[in-house]
Amino acid sequence: MIQLNEWEHRFKEVLEQIELSEMNLAGALLPIIPNREDWSEYIKQVSIEWCDWSENLWKFPYCLIALYGGIAFYKYDSNTFWPYFAEAIGHYELNANRQHEINTTFSKVAKNFGLKVLSQKDGTSYVGSAVYHIGIPLSIWGDFLEICEWASWRDNWRSLTDEEWNETVAKLAGTRTRLKKFLVDNRESTTHLIQEMLNARKQLTEDPSLTIDDLAHASYLRYEYFDEVPETADFLRPLNPESLIRDRPRIVWDEQQTRVSLLLPAVPRNELPATWWVGERHQEASATPDEMILNSVAFQSDISLRFTSEYLRNLYTLRGINPWGLFDLEKHGLLINPKRQQFPISGYAILSKTELININRNGFIEEDYPANEKFELDDGMICYVTQFWPKSLKATKASFTCEGVTRVLNFRSDLKTKVCLFVGKGRHASYFRYYKNELITERFPLISVGIPLEYDGNMVNILNNKFQIHIDNNPVQGTWKKIHKDEGMEFFSWSRDPGIKLSDLEGKRRISIEALEYGLKTEYKIRIEKPNYNIDKCWKKLPGTFIPWFLLCQPSDDPNRTGMKWRDLILANAAIEPKQKLSYNILSKYKEYGLIERNGRFWGIAESRVVLDSSENDGCHMKFCGDPSVLWGLYRRINNLYHDLKLPTIEVVDKKNEMPFLFIRWERVDEKDLIKYLERHNVHIVPDLWRV
Repeated sequence: MIQLNEWEHRFKEVLEQIELSEMNLAGALLPIIPNREDWSEYIKQVSIEWCDWSENLWKFPYCLIALYGGIAFYKYDSNTFWPYFAEAIGHYELNANRQHEINTTFSKVAKNFGLKVLSQKDGTSYVGSAVYHIGIPLSIWGDFLEICEWASWRDNWRSLTDEEWNETVAKLAGTRTRLKKFLVDNRESTTHLIQEMLNARKQLTEDPSLTIDDLAHASYLRYEYFDEVPETADFLRPLNPESLIRDRPRIVWDEQQTRVSLLLPAVPRNELPATWWVGERHQEASATPDEMILNSVAFQSDISLRFTSEYLRNLYTLRGINPWGLFDLEKHGLLINPKRQQFPISGYAILSKTELININRNGFIEEDYPANEKFELDDGMICYVTQFWPKSLKATKASFTCEGVTRVLNFRSDLKTKVCLFVGKGRHASYFRYYKNELITERFPLISVGIPLEYDGNMVNILNNKFQIHIDNNPVQGTWKKIHKDEGMEFFSWSRDPGIKLSDLEGKRRISIEALEYGLKTEYKIRIEKPNYNIDKCWKKLPGTFIPWFLLCQPSDDPNRTGMKWRDLILANAAIEPKQKLSYNILSKYKEYGLIERNGRFWGIAESRVVLDSSENDGCHMKFCGDPSVLWGLYRRINNLYHDLKLPTIEVVDKKNEMPFLFIRWERVDEKDLIKYLERHNVHIVPDLWRV
């Protein structure tokens, strides 16, 4: 064990490296706060030596500053300090006089070191000062990121009056009282740190080769932030967040493999051979990412991971599962910090050693995800899994009791901007096909952005100033306009300058949407063909109540995406056909028939079906339910085969107690031509649309 006199020397060395001019800045003390593994060792030693140290608090002034700062960083919640201080020193009883003595010493030590000491109405704010010294406590870091995102949309955020700041904070924080109090009480420190985060995102976005260690002043970006709040990497490098965390070990739950694993980072070849250790369990390190299966070993408060090689010895302390753990299923099943005040609406799973009781999942999908699903891990341990998949973007909560302790999880829609490219508005949304990774369509695509209502301000001006649209690397003039408002977001779409004719854009094009200030850059390869107005006239009644299929068929800029989240569907609905409201129940009903699938929070098209009936004298009747872009391709094919044929109008059939489908009367068309195209595009020819 390292003695306090050695800790004192370590803290002194780090503090002396900080420029005197920076000592009064927010977060100045963060570099001396031990990482999680060292913090555990440090407070163990504090509890051992406290009886002697307490007789002369000036004996270890650097240790005292680090103790206050570490508690503020790791334990701050609800402005509570002394219970955690008592825990750190070994649960010695501290009366009011003793607390005042320790606080006074801390204040004097801080001033001697050039650290800022904050005042409040009735005197000195000791806890506030400790928080100011370390910057943003771990428990509210995720919420703080949302404030940074908001600030990126408001050029004048620094110049808000205190009254305006307080009003804005109240709106952004909502029911998160701890966040609100922190931002109001520590405006100076948060202003400084928000700006640092915005600067960091700009640098990391502009230069993809940079890492966190390359930033000049990145001491405020603790690895604990990345380990326990996955959105940290998303914020700093939205285009490739994995590049910022690939060198960090992470614990994940893999439901398909029914195991809890430890993802191990790649190790440089010049450091091999090397070994990873968890207790007596060990595994050879590799030059490529690897995993170590933990299973029952993961069910403890902390997991010590050691890395050993001929020249290096590293220790990582990771959060474990005790008595339950919270995993973000949309972040590859990553184990996250369960003590946050609010969580972004996402898909989550709770792993527990015992069954949860008193479970309330109001606003979450329950029919497909039974609570306390029993799993036996490979090493024989029995655990229980309860999944939380939200039905909508509306803020909600869930609660449960585990081993006698009740916990409430609060969720809210994350304050993130969403940028999408859709094929077109209304019926034109389905006018496309893919060929060799190229989107082929008849119209210029629809570019849309969804922005949280909390951001406020003149968003049209911001979008016009900050977003750039390029065609073949050439900037294109255009304007943004608001098109819809729903579920906590405003939706905007971009229209190209009227002077740019569609005929001028025909052929192969590369469209990019850039807003590097927000870490946004999306690129699409398209080919624009001449519009077929004969077909267009036949589709005028669409999409109508067939709207879910026009949304789900939209192309993705992510080749690994297998569907659309509810939020994506809401944005697509607002951009493509806001007058026709998307229904969650309709999606669920199609899912019952096996036409639509849901994998976690992702909705997608499971299959397309058609019923053909040639018994009538007037030709072939077709009932269709599925991907409308396939149907558009069929119309183009029939139009090419039968030049003088009047193409039939598509009818939306929406009878009471039935699901909407499409009906087409084909005249003078050989049924074989229809079947050939449909089979080639994986449309199932069935006797009944609704038979699973």
